[in-house]
Amino acid sequence: MFVSPQLPTRHQSAVGVRRRVLALLAIVLALVLCAPMTPALANPTEEKSAVDERVEELQQEHEGLTEELARVVAEMEAAEEKMPDAEDAVSEASDELEEAQRKDEELGARLTSAENAEKDLREEIDEGADQIEDSEKSVVGVARRAYQNSGVTSDVAMLLQMAESDSGMDGLTRVDSAVRSQQRTITRLGERRAANISNQNRLDAIADEISDLKDEAAEVVLAKESAERAARDAKDELDSLISQKDSAAKTIEENQASTAEELEKQKEEQERLADQIREWQEDNGDGNRTLPGDGFLKNPAPGYPITSHYGWRTHPIAGVRRLHSGTDFGVPCGTEVHASADGVVVSSGGAGGYGNRVVISHGKSNGASIATTYNHNTRNLVRAGQSVKQGDAISISGTTGASTGCHLHFEVMQNGSYVNPMDWIS
Repeated sequence: MFVSPQLPTRHQSAVGVRRRVLALLAIVLALVLCAPMTPALANPTEEKSAVDERVEELQQEHEGLTEELARVVAEMEAAEEKMPDAEDAVSEASDELEEAQRKDEELGARLTSAENAEKDLREEIDEGADQIEDSEKSVVGVARRAYQNSGVTSDVAMLLQMAESDSGMDGLTRVDSAVRSQQRTITRLGERRAANISNQNRLDAIADEISDLKDEAAEVVLAKESAERAARDAKDELDSLISQKDSAAKTIEENQASTAEELEKQKEEQERLADQIREWQEDNGDGNRTLPGDGFLKNPAPGYPITSHYGWRTHPIAGVRRLHSGTDFGVPCGTEVHASADGVVVSSGGAGGYGNRVVISHGKSNGASIATTYNHNTRNLVRAGQSVKQGDAISISGTTGASTGCHLHFEVMQNGSYVNPMDWIS
């Protein structure tokens, strides 16, 4: 007899639910552990330290650059440096989100198709069960009547009467037709049972497929949500960097004109002071003096590091090329500064952006007039017209004038023009 398809028991359902829950937990854990690091997860302390270092470097490279503007430049540079990675992260997150959405749509279509197939099979199985029940009732009815009439059913009696009727062959034909009808009923019963068993097997396979698709769909949903968060975070990080860069650019633009004007004033002051030194050397006939020894100068701050070299550089605010006319030594405030060679003090006092300044003329070297300057001093120890010897203390280092920190700005002038001091220091 046909057995109707059985639904899962409560125990089987509970086992299936637990299995799916464990599978989802494993998926969530995997997504958390494997999630890529985004630019937003960078160490803020390390980023601030890098910016602080760049601020100090900018102030050493560009005398007079305020810490506020140096920080603006450093933060803009940091934003520009991170933007390519942020753009790549947005692109990668967008691709992952697009792929997750595609998989979600594909799985949705497959799940709908499988559920529709499951519904059709259940209807076909139910219809087949009804047909089997009707056929079984027909066959069982014949058997019951035969049992009740000691093996001779009313149907059989009717067939015998039909065979013995006067019509002869016509009666036998009807008998044959009736018997064949019963045989077909039994045959259809067998076929229907076989079909329902096959459909039940297919239904079980589809149910397993639907269960697998639901598990896979849950995994894709989690992946999609993770991709959406990653895309959102990456976009927010990029927007933040763009905003930071735009804000810095606006601040730089607002200060560009005033900074350029200040730099032009410093340049004019630098040229004026250079003219004064040339005039003094011409008027005082320094051709009668020459640098002692091999013509080289002595380091005015021995043992201290160079923090900024001589040379041309583009100002980060004004955007103009400017000559850093000397070498900066990282000398702490309050340190004695020494004369690089024998000479006569040309000037000693305040000099605008140079702060407290000492200028010494050393005479000729290979036909060229040589002078040195010592700038940003806290206090000068010599006066104009005073003769000094190499190594004499001439000032106390500081951070006066257009200075942003304690240091010595040391210059060498050859025939009234600024040259690289390190070419003259032995």
